[in-house]
Amino acid sequence: MDWESHKADWPNADASYFAPSGKHSWHIQKKGSGATVLLLHGTGASTHSWDGLFQRLSLTCKVIAIDLPGHGFTRLGTKQRSSLTHMAADIMTLCQDQKIVPNFIIGHSAGAAIALELSKSLPLSGVIGLNAALSKFGGIASWAFPMIAKFISLNPFVPSYLAGLGRNPTRVEKLMKETGSRLNDVQLSRYKALFRDRNHVEGALLMMSQWNLERLLLNLDNLDTPTLLMTGARDGTVPPKVSRDIAVKLPAAQSLDLPDLGHLAHEEAPELICDEIIRFIKTQQTGA
Repeated sequence: MDWESHKADWPNADASYFAPSGKHSWHIQKKGSGATVLLLHGTGASTHSWDGLFQRLSLTCKVIAIDLPGHGFTRLGTKQRSSLTHMAADIMTLCQDQKIVPNFIIGHSAGAAIALELSKSLPLSGVIGLNAALSKFGGIASWAFPMIAKFISLNPFVPSYLAGLGRNPTRVEKLMKETGSRLNDVQLSRYKALFRDRNHVEGALLMMSQWNLERLLLNLDNLDTPTLLMTGARDGTVPPKVSRDIAVKLPAAQSLDLPDLGHLAHEEAPELICDEIIRFIKTQQTGA
């Protein structure tokens, strides 16, 4: 996406800056002081999804949000590093280059998987997953979906075609409604802007085509970072049961169900989510 075209009305644009690191050129937002909290959005989203939560959390913490490779305003330097392990490695490099030392990582959907992957290498005080996408596709979908996504991502015409479909506001509204979340017109407008951008669509497709959770899921019992997995009861994208089951397998995890919220719970109720985050952070800091 073109920053100059969108910065006037993009959420928290005053906190934005850009930095090259590794293969990519990253869009980063930073604000506040205190414990350092890194925010990782999910597939197809961007820093915009943290809007209200970013502002509220920055009152008590140093909050850093990034656009994942190929998403939003982060420009890909290569199309071969959109897998879970590559993204985690590139975020590690970014943190080293920018002297970012996260105390906590909050990940939404696929961002939660990246957060757990990073917990293998970083001495974190805690991980928070929001409607964490931590399940493999079952049956035929386990090999068919990645294959289809890879074919689509490699076809140079498909991202442009899908971005064209994204210009249909009704299609975007229907897609977002299927998440189980109820977004306002301003929030929907951000997704409409993302989905009609060819580069963003391609970035999301590359991530889907290269995604593999198998190694992470096989080693859950070795991930002992304190973890909170929050789920929206209305989530139409990732069944809440996924997080509840994962919480049982992690050595130091708990799950929290949030009634009447969908997959984008942090956009629907940023105050509520932020309060739960702050409560978790304080608990880890005090050991209470």
